[in-house]
Amino acid sequence: MAQALRASTRPPGGFAEVTTWELSTSDDLARIRRSLHAELLGRGEEDSAGLGDLQDRVVLVVSELATNALRHGAPPSSVRLLVDDARALVVDVTDAAAGASPELAAARALGEGGFGMHLAARLADGVGWYTDAELKHVWARFAFDGPDTDARAATAVPAV
Repeated sequence: MAQALRASTRPPGGFAEVTTWELSTSDDLARIRRSLHAELLGRGEEDSAGLGDLQDRVVLVVSELATNALRHGAPPSSVRLLVDDARALVVDVTDAAAGASPELAAARALGEGGFGMHLAARLADGVGWYTDAELKHVWARFAFDGPDTDARAATAVPAV
């Protein structure tokens, strides 16, 4: 059985939208991943040792959240990239199923899926969701100089 997540507040303030990608089908995911990767590369420091890790984490979390929006949400769906001056970014995935809460999957056999929110919680510096008018927003925050993946995993949402 899955466990519904409680609605949270919006992501931290001070973020400005950089770009939005419309998400209609799974075919859009490859285009969004490529564009997001290029956008992050353009915003990072070329000599930053952690930039590759950050790009990989962000792209993977966006893929998981966008797939959830396509499978469990309702159109229209979109992916937004927001940044702030404190060297952090937020990805915000929306869909029109405002009445459907994101869920943490319970124990399942390998290959059955359903662990996107667990993965997002382990790879991001913060994850949450809220509704706004008729849209559900599921967001993840990443710091350019964030903690390492092992430290995040140790404090992530526990498996249900």
